Amino acid sequence: MVNLSRLTRKKLGEILLEKGLLTESQIQDALRLQHQQGVLFGEALVEQGLITEEKILATLVEQFGLPYIEPSKYQISNELLEIFDPAMMRRFQFVPLDSIGSVLVVAIAGLLSEQLLSEMEDQTGCTVQVFLTTMTEINTILSNANL
Repeated sequence: MVNLSRLTRKKLGEILLEKGLLTESQIQDALRLQHQQGVLFGEALVEQGLITEEKILATLVEQFGLPYIEPSKYQISNELLEIFDPAMMRRFQFVPLDSIGSVLVVAIAGLLSEQLLSEMEDQTGCTVQVFLTTMTEINTILSNANL
């Protein structure tokens, strides 16, 4: 499993504020939208036009040292996409990309937590290898698969 100790030190808003990509006021506006609409924080930022998905992704890749992947460049089998409930994949913004032996390769754009990774591993019996991607990529894969 991914070591999440590096992933949980700072919240996305703190990182973006430190990098000078957002102001405290913009973060608070996005937090309000997040709570009102029940969306992810990054989704609220993008929806308000405060930052692009690509800038968020680049920040997360740099901060956490997890690699970026483009799921749309993969042929993902229906078998893999049927492993998890579509509602779960939409809620947590992830898709399984490949299974190599006992390793499940997953692209995620949502909140990465030990609980989610543990649930994926328990459900599949595989070790999860995580890559970061954008919400647009995840939503495109899920939509194209009619999930």
